[in-house]
Amino acid sequence: MTIMKISGLPPRTLDTIAARARIAGQSVEDYVRGHLIALASHRTPDEMLNEIEARLARPLSRLSSTSEETSHEHDRELGSAKSALP
Repeated sequence: MTIMKISGLPPRTLDTIAARARIAGQSVEDYVRGHLIALASHRTPDEMLNEIEARLARPLSRLSSTSEETSHEHDRELGSAKSALP
């Protein structure tokens, strides 16, 4: 079990969260837990940028060989299509 203590919340904030939890039919703990899980399930802009940078840093040899394979497949398909013409 993880316990999290959040200090310094303005009273109005806590009142708002308590009211929203009550409307949702949940305890404050369950309400906040659900929002924290949802928050953690989405990547931040910084995380997305880091992922893009990591992908761009990968060696280009994989990309070029994939492009060559795709090009050869395309040529074969064109050849097959041309030979099927009357």
